[in-house]
Amino acid sequence: MQNILKKREKIILGITMGIILFSIIFNFIIAPVLARYDAVSREISLNRVRLKKYLTLLTQKNEIQGKYEKFLQAPTLTSDAKDALVVVMSSLENIAKADGVKIVDVRPQSQAKEGVVIIELRTQGEMDAYTKFIYDVETSLLLLKINRLQFTAKPNTTGLEAMFTITEPVVSK
Repeated sequence: MQNILKKREKIILGITMGIILFSIIFNFIIAPVLARYDAVSREISLNRVRLKKYLTLLTQKNEIQGKYEKFLQAPTLTSDAKDALVVVMSSLENIAKADGVKIVDVRPQSQAKEGVVIIELRTQGEMDAYTKFIYDVETSLLLLKINRLQFTAKPNTTGLEAMFTITEPVVSK
């Protein structure tokens, strides 16, 4: 029998068949396995990040529970302006006492805006105590806001005198 294909044509046919076979194997076997591997790798890395976050939360468990207990024991916003005024004033007094700031004068202002408690506060203390006091007032659970602040240096001392205007929203029920 006579050879129908020459040597060169046989080589080209073999290479073509090899490329076709490789593309079929790659598209139907290798590519899905690589895609699944990438998906599993992404899921593993995501779970590792989640576990790290959970671990940091777990190490801070006591601190978080302490803040939660503090939140539960904190005075709540009231709908009555007089009750809200008393709660705000006692909270300011507790914050000042804890931070080492002396309250000299407290003046509840007339309620120009409905739904807001306004308190004018005159205090004495050191700069370090004031920084802590301002931070504690602004981050209190009563949503207190310092609207106006004026420092005055006391003569012949390192102490300061400050005038605060502090507001708190009153929630109506």
